[in-house]
Amino acid sequence: MKRFLLAGVALLSLGAAASAADLTYEPAPAPMAPVSAPATFDWTGFYAGVHGGGAWGEFNANDFAGNSWSQSAGGALGGVQVGYNYQIDKWVIGVQTDMAYTGISSTTNLYSGIDLNVDMNWFGSTTLRAGYAADTWLFYAKGGLAYGQFQANIDKWIYSDSEWHTGWTVGAGVEKAFTKNVTGFFEYDYADLSGSTYNTSGGSFDGDTNTNVLKVGVNYKF
Repeated sequence: MKRFLLAGVALLSLGAAASAADLTYEPAPAPMAPVSAPATFDWTGFYAGVHGGGAWGEFNANDFAGNSWSQSAGGALGGVQVGYNYQIDKWVIGVQTDMAYTGISSTTNLYSGIDLNVDMNWFGSTTLRAGYAADTWLFYAKGGLAYGQFQANIDKWIYSDSEWHTGWTVGAGVEKAFTKNVTGFFEYDYADLSGSTYNTSGGSFDGDTNTNVLKVGVNYKF
């Protein structure tokens, strides 16, 4: 009888050992890596670039004979700009200087067979900018000093004079970052340039101008 009991205990022990051997070890799952938010674009830094576009407006004058006239002006322009932005949270402030060579011109008839031609050769501005950044988009307004160089001549007269006009400008635009270094923008500006006196062989006249500018451009952010 004892032999049968010992044999039964031995068989139970072997079965338990076999069952334990069949168990497999399942390692604990590795912890998931934390998900970090994507980095937003940083507008802070110096930049430089090029722009092109078109402009239209009026050239107003009063001549030495007491006559006044206003003539429409228009043409294309292209130039360069440099500036610096500083971002505080979602807000961006900065300063920019730009200069463009233009083909803006106007012609008006003064007297029978005599025309006054006025060309804006150079147009530039130095402005403060302030805007709101939505990651890679920047919506901004600007304002400051504007300046332009004009060339005037009267047909059939021995006369030509060039003068610089200064004044103010305001504008607004939107800029998009395509990479961490390259951005593109679209902008509208209005400029009011004060009068300058043009001297002729027979007298002088005072002229001033207002100009609307639409331009697109590309900047490289350093």
